[in-house]
Amino acid sequence: MIIHLNGWPGVGKKTIGQIVASRLGARFVHNHLLHDVAIACHGLTDPARWTLYEQLRRAAYAALRARPRDEVFVMTNALCTNSDRERGAWNHVVDLAVDRKVPLIPIVLEAAFAENARRLQDSQRTGRKMTDPRLLQEFMAADTIQKPDMTELLVLDVTRLLPDEAAETILQHISALTAEGKLRTATPTASRLR
Repeated sequence: MIIHLNGWPGVGKKTIGQIVASRLGARFVHNHLLHDVAIACHGLTDPARWTLYEQLRRAAYAALRARPRDEVFVMTNALCTNSDRERGAWNHVVDLAVDRKVPLIPIVLEAAFAENARRLQDSQRTGRKMTDPRLLQEFMAADTIQKPDMTELLVLDVTRLLPDEAAETILQHISALTAEGKLRTATPTASRLR
């Protein structure tokens, strides 16, 4: 199974994802694992970072494809609808699930702007992560977060939830999908967005 958390920077993907992964005994693959290497080597503005990022993703996804099928992955991203690169990134996640013959459960984390901006400025984010609420506001005005057109999708407003509460809601969602027989092996149609 692959549980994919998507949302704006600062919404809590890493914190919530780590809790979900810990409770499931899953492998946690945070999007900054790949981005940070590319940015460290080329900087944020050098277009060559994207070439390196693509190479890193190919290598990482090849390694993940080779993991035992019963191993669960919790992955994070900040994927928007108006970016070809980000739509392609979602397709890579779908392909990974299809190749592994496992279910794919997309989770979209949302928060009210004021709360998202507060979290964005947390001191633990300094370094290579976005911390400027004005930049976040520009992104939100120009684009939307991807929402896959899948019955497994959970859109979760985390504005008033603690990370443990959000993780528990996600785990309950997975349990409900399983109990209702709605947890199926991913197919290429999972790449469709709402």
